[in-house]
Amino acid sequence: MKTKLLFLLSLFTVLISCSEQSQFNQFVDFGAENRWQKPDVKTFEFDVTDDSHLYNLIFKFSHVYDYQFDTVPINFTIENPAGEKENFSVDLMIKDSAGKELAECAGDVCDLKYSIKEKTKLQKGKYKVTISHSFEGPYLPNVIGIGLNVDSIK
Repeated sequence: MKTKLLFLLSLFTVLISCSEQSQFNQFVDFGAENRWQKPDVKTFEFDVTDDSHLYNLIFKFSHVYDYQFDTVPINFTIENPAGEKENFSVDLMIKDSAGKELAECAGDVCDLKYSIKEKTKLQKGKYKVTISHSFEGPYLPNVIGIGLNVDSIK
């Protein structure tokens, strides 16, 4: 019995040491109107101090339950410490083909996570991630807020 307990504790320690560790976590709330205005480009800045790890960059999109759109056009720019920029856009899927929410919902609030980069090597220094939308109207409705997580993988 004692051997099994020691084995389980050792396994648990290994699993924890190989897990992700949050390096940066920021969320911007759009207020009571739940509108992401077209000109409201959000910028998130974070520092990488250890370039021996791999990193996950995760975009957080919180919206009102039963969102009226199946996808949302989101634009990303990632600027590395050398000043080089990577620009790309995605049609962020809000619902699957059957119309089911892809986010985790609690009551009227749904939180969707989208991996911008997975297991990516980042050099030391300051990074800037800029996020906007290209929705056709003056604002994107029923958006509670957006955020960015940067997790290191050990």
